[in-house]
Amino acid sequence: MKKMVILLNMFMTASFVVNYAANVSVNVGAKRYEKVKLVLVGIGDDRVLKECIQTIQKDFLFSGQFDVSVEQLERLPSKKSFSSWQKQGYLLAIFINLSEDRQVFEWRIYDTSKIGMLKGKTYKKRGQLVRGWAHNMADTLWFELMGHKSSFSSKVAYCKEIAGKGKYCYRHIYVADYDGMYPQPLITTPTVNVAPRWNRDINCPLLFYSESSQINISLRVTAMDGRRKIASNFDGLNMLPTFSKDGKKVVYCVSHGNGHCNLYFYEKGKLQQLSYNRGNNISPSLSDDGNQVFFCSDSSGIPLIYQYDRFTSELESITDSGPCFSPSYSEKNRKLAYIKRVDGVMQIFLYDLLTKGHTQFTTDTNYHKEECSWSPCGNYLLFCLTTGSSSRLVSEHLVTRERHWLTATNEHCSYPTWSPLYSYFPLVGGKEAND
Repeated sequence: MKKMVILLNMFMTASFVVNYAANVSVNVGAKRYEKVKLVLVGIGDDRVLKECIQTIQKDFLFSGQFDVSVEQLERLPSKKSFSSWQKQGYLLAIFINLSEDRQVFEWRIYDTSKIGMLKGKTYKKRGQLVRGWAHNMADTLWFELMGHKSSFSSKVAYCKEIAGKGKYCYRHIYVADYDGMYPQPLITTPTVNVAPRWNRDINCPLLFYSESSQINISLRVTAMDGRRKIASNFDGLNMLPTFSKDGKKVVYCVSHGNGHCNLYFYEKGKLQQLSYNRGNNISPSLSDDGNQVFFCSDSSGIPLIYQYDRFTSELESITDSGPCFSPSYSEKNRKLAYIKRVDGVMQIFLYDLLTKGHTQFTTDTNYHKEECSWSPCGNYLLFCLTTGSSSRLVSEHLVTRERHWLTATNEHCSYPTWSPLYSYFPLVGGKEAND
């Protein structure tokens, strides 16, 4: 397996350093990014198998790092097929078939030049969705090939404006696959629902969001089947929870109706106030261990990004000019993404916690960028592109800089948030349509 990872990345000629699970680093410095050619082969004539193969192909193509073709064969190929694939430049072939009882998928990765199997495993169906099985397998295959995790079995959530009576608009909460496909309405109350945030439990996905009423803005929580309840209902504002990896520590925003929003830390049934200034302290993002809190505060007169250490009580200003908003931390790459206004346009910046350096990530001036969120693998950023009355969601790869539109031009969407990576692909709404 170690040799395969090294071989693959000899062909990935981008200007960056790739680190692998095998503790091998490859420094590549060419200017052109070359995709790896891969052939996916379904063994047998089965509709479900074909659907899975097509979804895995789509997942790998989405990454922009693979050129993937699909073939369907009745049985394992002959040496002649391997020779043909090799001549066409296909470095690897992946064969997938279903067991006789159709409950287990078997996959094998082959080196086309040596006609030798590099890796083989089985996958037992989990959940009810065909594409869920395919995303799960794509995640496993990606890790075997690349040495790090992907995000195919994750979900994204966001707000979508829905026209009501007259000029009134509701905001509903939608959930979709990582690429924006199969969007499902989850919260459709005739109210304004904003700022969804995922918990970190990969076995029990929950979505927290804030609902506006005549009394306050309460924090609510919903399961994927639509069952919901109140999570926090203080006077004023209750919004934007962020969780530690183990799910036991939570930081969120509460105003208590006094006109100022402060951060509160929740653990083991106890609520502790973290910020005490008379500004607005919002958009917290918590480190995996729950010790570091990144947030936005206008206590100095202008919105800036801060880092707070819960144990030392040290407060550090990460930015010294602004305005800056919407910090989002990724433990995978130890980077903080945030929004900053540059020449009148809201742009995304990255802050490296190791080097303490800031880098402007987006530079185009046609759109404002709003509300960024990291993918669970740390390779993509999800955010809003807004201009005039238009607001669409887009994801962008950290290295290739390839963008993917997740919502349509005629939709007004906001507050995107990316879930953890699930091994058991969630069913949304209890009756989600399959492929």
